[in-house]
Amino acid sequence: MLRAWIKGSLVMIVSSAFFCSLPLISSAQDIFIEEDVLTLAQCIKIALQVHPDVVGAQKKVEAQESRVGQASSQNYPTLSASTNYARSSPAGGSVHSNYSSDVSLSQLVTDFGQRETQIDIQKENVTVTEFQANDRQRNIAYGVSEAYYGVLAAKRNVAVAEQTVGQFEEHLRQAQGFYEAGTAPRFDVTKAQVDLSTARLDLIKARSSLEIAWKTLNNAMGFMDAPSYDIADDMDFKVYEITKEEALERAMANRPDLKAQEHTAVSAQKSLRLAAKGQSPTLSAYAAYNFEGRDFPLDEGWNYGLSLSVPVFDGHLVEYKTKEAAANLEEVNLATESMKNDIILEVEQGYLSLIESEERVGVSELTVKQAEENLELALGRYEAGVGSPIEVTDATVALNDARRNYIQALYDYRMASMVLKSAMGESMP
Repeated sequence: MLRAWIKGSLVMIVSSAFFCSLPLISSAQDIFIEEDVLTLAQCIKIALQVHPDVVGAQKKVEAQESRVGQASSQNYPTLSASTNYARSSPAGGSVHSNYSSDVSLSQLVTDFGQRETQIDIQKENVTVTEFQANDRQRNIAYGVSEAYYGVLAAKRNVAVAEQTVGQFEEHLRQAQGFYEAGTAPRFDVTKAQVDLSTARLDLIKARSSLEIAWKTLNNAMGFMDAPSYDIADDMDFKVYEITKEEALERAMANRPDLKAQEHTAVSAQKSLRLAAKGQSPTLSAYAAYNFEGRDFPLDEGWNYGLSLSVPVFDGHLVEYKTKEAAANLEEVNLATESMKNDIILEVEQGYLSLIESEERVGVSELTVKQAEENLELALGRYEAGVGSPIEVTDATVALNDARRNYIQALYDYRMASMVLKSAMGESMP
């Protein structure tokens, strides 16, 4: 019976090891951008599928899950087989051969909770790495949002620069007409030409900034060689309503990095309990079947029994391991409190930035209207012959600056809302 049980266990374990080692077969699919115009949500979705950092974080989760399996392997018996051949010639004796083979099976019966605690620790570590992966996704989503609105701001700045060039081109035609009619000096034409050249240089810079912004968005999404696509412009002002108290409450409930830190503390507590169990006895069962002899057929034999190991003195090893685990737990608890303080500060800063940028949007929008009216007055005065080209130039530049400030205010408000959402651990957009 014992021999049959050992052989059956050997077949079962070998078969299980074979099927577990088979590779998983899955069809690899490349991710392409199919839409001509992508929304922010679509860009974030692509990034969370292909970004190397996201994929790497998931692999870290898989590695930690394997450690759970390693710890759980202690629940199963250990089966080993060996064979030996020896040839010898004793002094004054004849040469002979020795053959031996054996199959042995051992099983840990109990270690009084050490094994279960180790498994629990590894499971907690899986949870930690999962929340760390979620936190990495949060950071990637924020990076995509920042780059997305960077492109939109750059596109609007290009449009403003093109408008400014058009305004100076019109002013140059007007100045040339007045000069040819003898109602304006040559200085007006020269001044208009200089202003137009400066505006064209600004347009070149704006277009270059737009190209860099596109590259930044591609990199934030996880690849630089993206096919041609465009993005939807949703940077117009929309009020994001939330109180600071609500933001703080959501942050403490949702932040994945805080959850990871809290589960790290749970893991440290279990590590402390495991260290304290270091002096627990262990009880194991073993069985073996062997063949041995000089000639075939070999003699058969078997043995089985129980083994109890009780630590008596370990040179204070368990004591020092327990002290180390206790210090690690205290350090993790302090780090958790520090992270909570940092999150509170991050939320408060984001909330204040949201309020401040909202006020700047209203002021900068009014400034644009005033600058447009001022330019109309300057152009009217110049056409009537009572104004100067310098007045027109100043008014045009002031309008250009006002429009860019308005774009910056819209960008800052959008990013302030994204910063606050990220600080709260909420999904974007």
